[in-house]
Amino acid sequence: MKPIAFGPTQGQLFYFAAVSLLGLMTMKGNQFVYGSLFLLVIILLTKLKNFPPANLLLVASCYLLFITAGYIDSVHFETEYTGMEKSFLILFDEEIHVEGDLLFVYAKAMPSNEKLAVRYRIKSVSEQQSIQQLLIPGMSCQASGSLNSPSPARNPNAFDYQKYLQHKKISWTLDVDTLSLETCSKQTSTLTALKTFRQREIARIKDMLPKETSALAAALIFGERNLFDPETERSFQKIGIVHLLAISGLHVGLLTGMMYFIFIRVGVTKEKTDILLMAFLPVYAIITGLAPPVVRAAAMLMILIGSRRLPLRMTLLDAVCAAFMIMILFQPSIIYDTGFQLSFAVSFSLVISAPVILKAFHSFLQQTAAASFIAQLSSLPVILSTFYEVSAISVFANLLFVPLFSFVLLPLLLISYIILSFAGALPEFYLYLLENLIHGVNLLAMQLSELPMSALIIGKLEPIFLIALIVLIPVFFFKWEEFVLKKSKPPLWLFAVPLMPLVMQIVLPYLNPYGQVVFLDVGQGDSIFIQMPYNQGNYLIDTGGVTPFVKENWQQRGDPYDPGKKILVPFLKSEGIRTVDKLILTHGDADHIGGANALLEEIGVKQLIVPRVAERSALEQEIINKARKKGTEIYLAGMGTGWKTFQGDFFILNPSESIGERNDQSIVLRAAIGGKEWLFTGDLGIEGEKLLGQKISEIDIDVLKVGHHGSKYSSSELFLEETTPDFAVISVGEKNRYGHPGKEVITRLEEHGTRIFRTDENGAIIYKFKGDTGTFTTQLP
Repeated sequence: MKPIAFGPTQGQLFYFAAVSLLGLMTMKGNQFVYGSLFLLVIILLTKLKNFPPANLLLVASCYLLFITAGYIDSVHFETEYTGMEKSFLILFDEEIHVEGDLLFVYAKAMPSNEKLAVRYRIKSVSEQQSIQQLLIPGMSCQASGSLNSPSPARNPNAFDYQKYLQHKKISWTLDVDTLSLETCSKQTSTLTALKTFRQREIARIKDMLPKETSALAAALIFGERNLFDPETERSFQKIGIVHLLAISGLHVGLLTGMMYFIFIRVGVTKEKTDILLMAFLPVYAIITGLAPPVVRAAAMLMILIGSRRLPLRMTLLDAVCAAFMIMILFQPSIIYDTGFQLSFAVSFSLVISAPVILKAFHSFLQQTAAASFIAQLSSLPVILSTFYEVSAISVFANLLFVPLFSFVLLPLLLISYIILSFAGALPEFYLYLLENLIHGVNLLAMQLSELPMSALIIGKLEPIFLIALIVLIPVFFFKWEEFVLKKSKPPLWLFAVPLMPLVMQIVLPYLNPYGQVVFLDVGQGDSIFIQMPYNQGNYLIDTGGVTPFVKENWQQRGDPYDPGKKILVPFLKSEGIRTVDKLILTHGDADHIGGANALLEEIGVKQLIVPRVAERSALEQEIINKARKKGTEIYLAGMGTGWKTFQGDFFILNPSESIGERNDQSIVLRAAIGGKEWLFTGDLGIEGEKLLGQKISEIDIDVLKVGHHGSKYSSSELFLEETTPDFAVISVGEKNRYGHPGKEVITRLEEHGTRIFRTDENGAIIYKFKGDTGTFTTQLP
């Protein structure tokens, strides 16, 4: 009788990795869907792969193990705090990030050991210096402050900070009022010592090297990207090479290969070399920040090295699968991490498909291009779900930059770091060459990112298109492999197959009978997006912005908050908006137009409409000049102008003359869309309302965008009697310093029976319509 086969044979761990993911998702997602998928896998393994019963039992056990892991991960996330606590003992067990006057760190509150997202506004330059010198991983300090629930996504398709922290097992943000450095004490361990080493070495690199050089050195040696200029990093992202700024499997492989070669050359035995590498890899993962791609690469190498001592050698695919299972077993929520998703999507595709597909190519250049194409295509679902756009030149950019980073910049920076460590400084000629090389690389990336169509905005994929993309990509790889094995060229149409969901997503707005009006929550500012049915027009009224306050040099942050960059541009990209037909800037205040610069950099604008006034703010003139350089038409609007579409009429009611206070010169737009009459008033105050009422005899409307964020100097009793709005929308920031909206305004609106929407309470307010009927919804319940 034949012995019963028990245990996965070489290459079978892939099926165990698949069911481990299904097990986790059964607990975290739709149990019926993922349970059904598991049963389908069992049937396929039985019918197509002839899995022996013993191995099927192992597969089922693996599924149950990861269901259990998902359950434990879910139930062990309960806070011990009520939100009323004020005094805390904070253990800083992670690296401390100081940017300008802001300290931010994930830390633990003791003795509960509960993790908090800690923010502290530094009060002076001397305190900033003390924090940078004293606060290191392992320090415990007394602090007082207030606990707040993390904010959920306040706009459609926006980053959900609350969910992000939930995946990190964090229930509260702690806004610290007082941080008592004199109470701090230190706890030491191997882990905190390694994290302290990382933090101090990054600071040393920052202090001893020029800005661009230190940013790249910190990124490639220690996995720290916070030193990078945001615009440069954005350029790398647009051309599809931002992964080069993170330590990846390629970096880990190159470094490990170099060490292996050196150890063998100096006479260390293979057995001892393996032991040294096994000890080095986890240390390296810690000092490079424990990013998922590094942990994945280190785990894979440790598994492969360790398997040399086992009777059954593991394949590269087995190592990827084993690393995947280990990581999600010990940290189930890591499946939501974008870096984790990208790392394994690319790794699985390259390990499974590249060995076969690359046989069709003979030159190094062709093989590199093919591998880059496989990597880019396999990462597409994750990239589009996160950034809503894809680089159109990524294969070319990777061909150019990957060898440059891997074989030139990385070795040069490692050598530079070693020289710095021993000599304390780099030779001037060497530093000059290195600095200019890195500057040239960054400049080239920025120039490539400015090419037309360097990045193609797709938008948030409809669920059916996302599923189709996820299914079609492996089918495409499989069919490509078939042609390679038959030694025949694949037809060109085959390469179009996985891109069909993207084409359908791009075409969809032209077939969509629905339109929408979205009052975005941009804090204490205005931004309103109007999209007409069948993509007949995309209009934007104001862009939000932050009123600038003078700060000292030490308070300046490398990437100051900009609603245009953080809220407006991501929203438009998620909606698949590649061009705004009309950008209407109602007046020159920063809280209405401050985000326009970011918009002009990222999204095409056909026409910029500004009020016809005698004097403009400096910011307003700067935006007009920038728009002209971009080829945008500039239109000076005044009373009596407007435009029409198939399902909408737009009339400009103000300004009628270029005199008076700036707020009262705001563009006032009346629109008839979605079966309702709308009045968008900018920052119009009571005096402006009076002038408007004198010039226009009848302004009966359905929806009023309340002027000046609901200031008590807007929405007078007379104006409300003239307009009789059924709905009022107030765009206002949470806990704003101005006390908006005024109680008087709220009272007047309520007395008129007007239903009030507020962005500080409701988040974004969305009116979705078809023909003459529509419905209001809010982002927050």
